[in-house]
Amino acid sequence: MNKKPHFLIQFVIIFVAFTAILLQGFTHVIKMKPLAGYVPNEQPVKLSFKTYYDGTFQNYLTDHAKRNSGFREPCIRIYNQCLFSLFSKPTNNTLVPGLNKEMYLQIYLDEIKGKTLKDCYGSEEYFKTKAQKDIEKTLVLIDSLKQHNTAFLFVEAPSKTWVYPEYMPQEYQDSIMPFCVQDYYTQLFKENGIPHIDFLSYFKSLKGQTKYPLYTRYGTHWAEHTIPFVADSILSKIGSLIGQEMPHIVCVDENLTTQYSKQDGEIEDLMNLLLPIRKPAMPQPIMALSDTTLRKPNILVIADSYFIQLHESTFADAFDRCEYWKYDDEVITKDIEFLGKVSDYLEAYNVIDQVDLVMIITTSVYAYDYMFGFCETANEAFIDRDGKRRQKLIEETIERIKSVPEWLESVKQQAIERGVDLDEMLRLNAIYAIEMDKQKQQN
Repeated sequence: MNKKPHFLIQFVIIFVAFTAILLQGFTHVIKMKPLAGYVPNEQPVKLSFKTYYDGTFQNYLTDHAKRNSGFREPCIRIYNQCLFSLFSKPTNNTLVPGLNKEMYLQIYLDEIKGKTLKDCYGSEEYFKTKAQKDIEKTLVLIDSLKQHNTAFLFVEAPSKTWVYPEYMPQEYQDSIMPFCVQDYYTQLFKENGIPHIDFLSYFKSLKGQTKYPLYTRYGTHWAEHTIPFVADSILSKIGSLIGQEMPHIVCVDENLTTQYSKQDGEIEDLMNLLLPIRKPAMPQPIMALSDTTLRKPNILVIADSYFIQLHESTFADAFDRCEYWKYDDEVITKDIEFLGKVSDYLEAYNVIDQVDLVMIITTSVYAYDYMFGFCETANEAFIDRDGKRRQKLIEETIERIKSVPEWLESVKQQAIERGVDLDEMLRLNAIYAIEMDKQKQQN
């Protein structure tokens, strides 16, 4: 008896679908929009008796298959969309829905309820003792910078949780800690005459008086429409600290739109949905400088992600050189071709020595990692003097590599595999060896 045609059609459809998924998994010929969020680099595991026996190789194959399965991205987006549309629940466990459709990051909720303080310092009293030491280090840093004719400014960025706690889930509203780390640092800054801007207090005072909310529902950084005010306030403060006139920020166009910037819609991006969320129109202002003829000073900014909007705006145009050391770890600069870590940055001392002002920007979560260790970085750079000591150490280590035939051969092979010059690969290996030696000494 002949099979009915529709069975054959079903078989063909299923066969074609599975074949397409298999081919896409191997070739990725169709480019998919990558999923947002942090994805750790895949660490290949070679097959050996040990890796097979302990299951490491099998786990690697499983993870590799998941990462590279065909049409993985749209399948995840469809799944996420269904959960969010039906239950208003994001699959990303770092995101927490609040009241009035507000969304929060878990790390900020942990901070405002006191979990971060307890995890980092155990008690409020212990933190206060540590904060006093931070102030002492800051005063030493300011004195060192003055010797290089460099001013200092600490900017306290406001977090959404402290500005809009009323929209947090009720369980977090009921457990807000009475002690605010940023407020305590502000008190110490005032007592010790440390130049600072307290945007947390400013934003709290502005709440309810602005036409638009100070944070978007799906953002965790200050909303784009607040950037002209923030940028102008900082420029004015910088002018008073370095003793020169700075331009004002002029808002050329309000640019009201539902097409949010990356920062204003970052939580929506992290949800990896299939369809965009309907959002109210918000300003994405177009800015300009009031005067482009004024002298442009140089500035070094050590900050968390709250500086990104300023760095990518007209604010940066007010400076001849605006260098950004993100978390005092990653160098972001337009002036030289350097992509790497601050610890490998041979110009670190030159930058600090030549800028007119060093500015720190942190929000509540990163106040626990005071200035991201910049006091120590600056101190090392001052001792290092133009990086000459570190450069000499790198050169000596390169010679040490060359003196060991097996080591040199390994570096040559790495250079071939990565397609880079041997000199550059020698330098990278030397830096790595120096860092490993430093870690051994610290341990």
